[in-house]
Amino acid sequence: MADIDLNGKIREFLDSALKKFIVRDYNEAIRDLKAAEVLDRYNPEILYNLAVNYARMGLHKTAGEYFERIINLPATFVDILDVKKLYAYAQIKLKNYERAQQVLDDVIQVSPGDTAAHNMKGFCLEKEGRYDEAVLAYRAIIEIDKKNSNAYNSLACILAEKGGDLGEALSFARLAYEADRNSAAYNDTLGFVLMKRGEKSRAEKFILKALQIQPWSEEIKEHLKTLRGNRE
Repeated sequence: MADIDLNGKIREFLDSALKKFIVRDYNEAIRDLKAAEVLDRYNPEILYNLAVNYARMGLHKTAGEYFERIINLPATFVDILDVKKLYAYAQIKLKNYERAQQVLDDVIQVSPGDTAAHNMKGFCLEKEGRYDEAVLAYRAIIEIDKKNSNAYNSLACILAEKGGDLGEALSFARLAYEADRNSAAYNDTLGFVLMKRGEKSRAEKFILKALQIQPWSEEIKEHLKTLRGNRE
């Protein structure tokens, strides 16, 4: 009877926290979940929900600690690969790129077709300045998903920025752009690649469109400034 009462109380806290999470009242959701944690500190559902709420608040260090607690449990009904990706994301937000990559490698070893894991790994490698390896990570995504526009866009950026094959970069940039012509990122990348190829008039058209979509982007503004500076 005591176990039934305890489980019922935990479920009440979890249900209450979910309602508050839905309306983005993360502080109150955490209050309920912390109360549930007192009753069962090894419950993966409680730990998972705490981690997600902390992540939504931008408290990635605390979120990562909770995700790590789930990873270290001897057994859990929570999808451990999903938890590891969320943990890696928290580490990326904290700029712990090497640690994130280690966890993502674990995910990829078990699930080699996981494009989200490959994409995050590519991002980590970029941030570490390991561009050749980042290119391999993004190419791996394309092998799995021929329509992955984010991978094409990332490849185009790296190849154009780091002295790669500009013809290939242009092909990749066009594939991303054709997937979503209203994407600021894809317009900017296509313009950037064209600029690198010396096609300045065509480049300006796409960079200006990107800036129209995202007028606050410092990166796009910098590309336009570089383009017009080079023209002068």
